Amino acid sequence: MAHDANQDETISKAQKELKRSQILLFVFQVVLVILFAAVADWSEPMIKGPGTVTEGYNMFIGVEIMMFVGFGYLMTFLKLYGLGAVGFTMMITAIGLQWYLFVESFFEQLASGEGWHPVQVTVYSLMGCLFGISAVLISFGALIGKLTPFQLLIMTLVELVLHAIDRRILMSHFMELSDLGGTYVDHMFGAYFGLAVAYQLGPPKGEPIIGSIPDIFSLIGTVFLWIYWPSFVAGEAEIGSDQQHRAIINTILALSASTITSFWASSLFGRAQFYRFRPVDIQNATLAGGVAIGSTANLMVSGFGAIMVGISAGVVSAIGYNYVLPFLEKKGLHDTCGIHNLHGMPSLIGAIASVIVAALHEDREIYGENHHRQWMLNLLSIPVCIIFAWMTGLVTGAALKKLQPSSDLKEFHDKCWWLVAEDYDLLDNIPHLNKPSSSFANTAPLDSEELNKGNIAVDFV
Repeated sequence: MAHDANQDETISKAQKELKRSQILLFVFQVVLVILFAAVADWSEPMIKGPGTVTEGYNMFIGVEIMMFVGFGYLMTFLKLYGLGAVGFTMMITAIGLQWYLFVESFFEQLASGEGWHPVQVTVYSLMGCLFGISAVLISFGALIGKLTPFQLLIMTLVELVLHAIDRRILMSHFMELSDLGGTYVDHMFGAYFGLAVAYQLGPPKGEPIIGSIPDIFSLIGTVFLWIYWPSFVAGEAEIGSDQQHRAIINTILALSASTITSFWASSLFGRAQFYRFRPVDIQNATLAGGVAIGSTANLMVSGFGAIMVGISAGVVSAIGYNYVLPFLEKKGLHDTCGIHNLHGMPSLIGAIASVIVAALHEDREIYGENHHRQWMLNLLSIPVCIIFAWMTGLVTGAALKKLQPSSDLKEFHDKCWWLVAEDYDLLDNIPHLNKPSSSFANTAPLDSEELNKGNIAVDFV
């Protein structure tokens, strides 16, 4: 009877959370309808971007696929949270495509001091929304499976506002940060904001459950992110310009270098498991080059420079997944998707590279009047971005913690929030298939002595 009472309380709490989410989504959309009717403008859409509508839409599609398919499927490594990974990614992206349009325009007009004007709705302004959305999806990676839908909605709305503020600070006339591909404003901010929220919420009560098929689906997300990453980095550059051409080429080279690096590093760090590749490294560290190259992709870094940035990011990311992530978990910082390793540390590599490039190449054409001190501005932007992200993340996390339901809702399980198919319960009740993971999507490397005890079967085909 006590068990039934606890179960009824859990169901009641889940229903309450879903009803709150339903109401918030409805009210939010009504507010956006009013904003679009009152302050949006379609009168001159052709001239508000670096190229034609068709060229802009082609770039938009690339970045949009990264959000919906890339980020969504990258986070399907959780065996019993696939609907949450893809579905909530879709929800966050749809919210950001409307909300960030007004938020970004508000702070841009506030900073300019040139008076207020209607919000321009163009394919380029919508693509700008996707860049803001990427920061939220990065933060979501650290928290996936641990937030209720209502908490996730609140975090999304708040973080998009904070991202717009952070962007205005770093891109202000005082800072003038050079960051075409979002190494600072998207990856660094999103990572350390999400980590701060995760730290406030504390370790989860349950453990993520992994599986072979979810790992394959996650790798699909990796491939889509890999293919379309150049659109993300070069999307805001002038169409057909030398800067856009360099950004595309350097991004491809950096991704290639981090991919090769991730494979050999994964095998090296997996020596206790017979040098086999770990899916977690290949799903994530392979993309670290794209994170790191963003702030220098359009600059004169040369193919050699792009490859070195990719190699450095790949090594650091692989080290993070194998050693830093377990260490942080022991200290109470639970990072479900390992965003510190894919976005946090590689963004620092990219930021340092941007400082070096700016110091070696004082390019007036790219940096403008700040070409003599751009390296110093880029260097100063690192602590400014991290401190702003961490402090606002701590405050947001504290607020979300107060919204945490008192009942023990199952973490990392779709069934709390989704109507699942019949085979879900079957999968959930097979103990030997539901193996908890202490870090991201793989267990830590096994000790060779443990392997030799005969307790663990190892098959080589």
